[in-house]
Amino acid sequence: MTWLPILFRKGMTACKMYLLGRLVKSFSPLTKAGGDVRFPFRMEDIEYGQKRFVEVAVGLPVAKTFYYEIPSGLGEGLRLGSRVLVPFKGRKVTGYAISFPVDLTDYPKSDGPKSILDILDERPLFDNRMLTFYRWISNYYLYPLGQVIKGGLPPGINLESQQLLSTTPKGRALLESGKLTQEELTILRTIADHGEMPLEKGTKRFPHWRVYSLRKAGLIQIKLGLKDIRVKPKGEKVVKYQGERGSEDEYLSPKGKEVLAFIREMGEISHASLCAKFKGASRIVKRLKERGVISVETRGTYRDPLSDLITGEDWRPELTPKQVKALETIVKGIDSFRFSPFLLYGITGSGKTEIYLRAIETVLKGGRQAIVLVPEISLTPQLIGQFLERFSGRVATLHSGLSRGERYDEWRRIREGKVDIVIGARSAIFAPFDRLGMIIVDEEHETSYKQEEKLRYNARDLAAVRAKSCDAVLILGSATPSLEAYHNAVEEKFRLLKLDERIEGRSLPSVEIVDMRREEGKGIILSEKLRNALRENLAIGRQSLVFLNRRGFASFIQCPDCGFVFKCPNCSVSLTHHFRGKKLICHYCNYAIVVPDLCPDCQCYRIRSFGIGTERVEEEIRKMFPQATVDRMDRDTTRKRRSHQRILKKVRSRETDILVGTQMIAKGHDFPNVTLVGVICADLSLNFPDFRSSERTFQLLTQVAGRAGRGMNPGKVIIQTFNPDHYSIQMARDQDFTKFYREELRFRKELDYPPFSRLINVRIEATSQKRSVKAAEEMGEWGRRLLRKRSYGRGIEILGPSPAPLQKIKGKHRYQMLIKGNRANILHRFVKELVGETKKRWPGRGISLTVDVDPISVM
Repeated sequence: MTWLPILFRKGMTACKMYLLGRLVKSFSPLTKAGGDVRFPFRMEDIEYGQKRFVEVAVGLPVAKTFYYEIPSGLGEGLRLGSRVLVPFKGRKVTGYAISFPVDLTDYPKSDGPKSILDILDERPLFDNRMLTFYRWISNYYLYPLGQVIKGGLPPGINLESQQLLSTTPKGRALLESGKLTQEELTILRTIADHGEMPLEKGTKRFPHWRVYSLRKAGLIQIKLGLKDIRVKPKGEKVVKYQGERGSEDEYLSPKGKEVLAFIREMGEISHASLCAKFKGASRIVKRLKERGVISVETRGTYRDPLSDLITGEDWRPELTPKQVKALETIVKGIDSFRFSPFLLYGITGSGKTEIYLRAIETVLKGGRQAIVLVPEISLTPQLIGQFLERFSGRVATLHSGLSRGERYDEWRRIREGKVDIVIGARSAIFAPFDRLGMIIVDEEHETSYKQEEKLRYNARDLAAVRAKSCDAVLILGSATPSLEAYHNAVEEKFRLLKLDERIEGRSLPSVEIVDMRREEGKGIILSEKLRNALRENLAIGRQSLVFLNRRGFASFIQCPDCGFVFKCPNCSVSLTHHFRGKKLICHYCNYAIVVPDLCPDCQCYRIRSFGIGTERVEEEIRKMFPQATVDRMDRDTTRKRRSHQRILKKVRSRETDILVGTQMIAKGHDFPNVTLVGVICADLSLNFPDFRSSERTFQLLTQVAGRAGRGMNPGKVIIQTFNPDHYSIQMARDQDFTKFYREELRFRKELDYPPFSRLINVRIEATSQKRSVKAAEEMGEWGRRLLRKRSYGRGIEILGPSPAPLQKIKGKHRYQMLIKGNRANILHRFVKELVGETKKRWPGRGISLTVDVDPISVM
C-alpha cells in the first residue's frame, strides 16, 4: 500500500481511479449483481459537477450504507466528508457523505431514494485519505462504517432527533379555564412553560401512563424535533478601544478612569480578563460602550486543557552512542518519505523519550506532523510537559479525560493546522492531520491500547495502518515489547533498535524475590524484608512505591459460620469491600450496597473480609509508619478531574513518601528520588485464564521495577510472590526479555496462538441464560457446518462455544466462541458469513452479538 498516497495527489487519472477502485473492492462498493467492481463516483462529480445522489453512512449500528437524493440548491455545498441530516426510519439522524454515485441502477425499484434534509458542515470533517482509513477499520474489525466515522470525530457534534411534548389548542383552553384535576393542571402547565418539552424528560418527571392519557385526550401532542448539539465553539467577549468622544470626567468615576486608561493602553482585552483585574468592570464597560468609546464583540476562542500545566526549561541531555545510532537510523527513515516501521526496544531509563523528541524535531523541520500515543491518561501530563518545553505552542492533546468542549476545540486546532504534534491515548490515532510524518506508540505492549467496548480496535495496530497509508515513520517503543511486535522485528518486518543501558551510566535496580509461603504470620501483607526496606528508605529521605494490581480494601466479605459470600446480582463476581465508603462494590457494573452488620443467611455478626486491595495496603502502611506521608493512586482516587496530576505532582515535589497504587504507577513515570519499589502479590495476573497471563506478569513486574533508581541513587525492588519459581517472575527478576521471549514463544508455537495465528472472539450475550445458551449452540453448529460446506481449507479452528470466564456481566449471560486461523483474509470471510447467518437466525430477539478481532483478553 506504499502507492496509496499517490492516488490522492493533485490530478486523478483513469489509472489512479482504477487502482483506487481495486483498493476499495472489499468495502461494499456500488456493484451490479455478478458484475465487475465499479468505482461509485467520478472525481469531476465530486468537485465540479451537479451531484444528484449521495451515499451516506449513518452513525448507527447498521452495517449497510444508504443512498439519498440531493435536492437542487444543496449540491454545490456538499462535499465528501461532510455531515448531512437525513430521514431514517421515522426520525432524523446525522450521516456522513462518503461517495457521489452517478446513478442508482442498483437501487431497489420502489419509491426511490429519500432526499437529504440539510448539510451540516461548510467544510468537510474528513478527507479521502481518512475515509480510506475508516473503511479499512470497518472492514477489518467488522464494524459499521458510520459508527467508525462517528468514533473518529469529537463526541457531541451530531444532530439527533427526539420526541417533543407540547400543548394543543384544546389543552391550552382547558388550562386557562382550570377545568382539570390538580395533577393534570401541573403537567399541562409544566409543558406549556417549556414550550416544547422532551418526551424522555416528561415521562421521567410525571407518570408514564398519565402523559399518554393526556395525549389520547387531545390535550398534548408528540412531534419530532432535534436535540441541541451538546458541544459548540466557544465564544469570548473582547473589549476594544475606539477612541474618545469627549471628556470622560463627566461620566466616569476614578475607578472608571483607571479601567479606561488600562483599555486604552492595551488596545483590546478579553472581557473576562478585564473583570478579573477590576472589580465591577462590567458596569463600566457597559457605560463606555454606550458612549462609543469602546466596542464589545464576540470572537471564537479555544478551550485550553493545557493552560494550567506547569513546564520548566527545555533540557537537552547529551545522547549516548546507542541513542545516537538509533536516532540516525530513524532520521534516514524520515528522509526516505516511505513507510518505515521501527521497534525501539530500550530498557527502563534508557532515554527513549529523548529519541522521540529529536525524531519529531526532524519531522517538523520537513513540514510534517506527528502523533504520540500513550497508554494511560495519567502519563499524558508528564509527557506533554516535556514536549511543551521543546515545542511550545505546537502541541495538542486528545483523550477521554478532557471535557467535550476541550476535546472539540483540540480537534479543531489540529484540523485547522494550528498545531503539529498530538499527544494522547488511543483515540488520538484519529487526529485529523493531513501531513502526517510520524506516529509514536509509547509502551506499545500495553493492553489499554485495545478498546474493549463498541468498536474494539487496537490503536497500536491502527498506528501501523495509518503510518503505512501516509508513508510515515512508525516507532513502537517499549522496555518489554509485546511478543507480536518483537516477532515482527525478528522476522524483519520492523527494524529493531536496541537501547540496552541506562543514560548517564546508571545501573538497573537490584531485584529480590520473597517467597511468601515461608513468611511467618497468618494473612501478612508486607513481608519483613519489605517492611525493613521501607523503614530504611524513610530514614534517609528517599521515596518508595508499593504496587498491588487490585483496588479496594478486600477482595470479598464472607461469613465464617455458613460460608456466605456477598456476590453481585448482575455479574459472576464477588463484591469488593471498600473501607472508606463502607460499601461493597462490583467493579464491573458498579452495583453497590452498604456493608451489613449481619450475615443475611444465618444472622451471624462475625462476617470477615478476605484478600487485599490497595486501600487496605495504604491503611496498613499508615499504621506501620505514622510519620510518613502516604498517598494512593488507583481508579477510586483518580475519578475527579486532574486528580492524576495532583497525586503525581506531590510525588515529584517529594511531599509523598510512599505511593501505593495499581498499574497506574507501573509505567512511564520518572521519579528521580524513588529508590524502592515493593510488589505485593506478584503472581496475581498469573491466575487469569488467559494465554497471555505470563507475558502480562513479566511486563508488569519489569515495568514497575523500572521506576526505581532513575536518579543518581541506585534502586532496589522487592517482589512478594507465592510462585517464586515461575519463569515469568524469575526472568522479571533478571530483567532478561530475550530469554523470556524465547520461552514464551515456544509455548505459543506449541498451542498455535499469536503470533503464529490470528484470533477472533465471537460472543453471545442475553439477559436469559436459556436463550444465550441456545443461540451459542446454534452458532457453533452453523460454524462447523460452514467449515464443511465451504472451501475455507484447514486453516480455521473453532474453540467452543463455551461460557465466558466471567459468565455474567451487567445482568447478561455470556457465551463465546474463539475462532483461530492462519490467514487473516480467510478468517475474516468465515466470521463475516458466520455472524451474518447468526443475526438472520436471531434477529432482534434479546440477543446481542459482539465480534472482537485480535482479542487482548477472552474474559
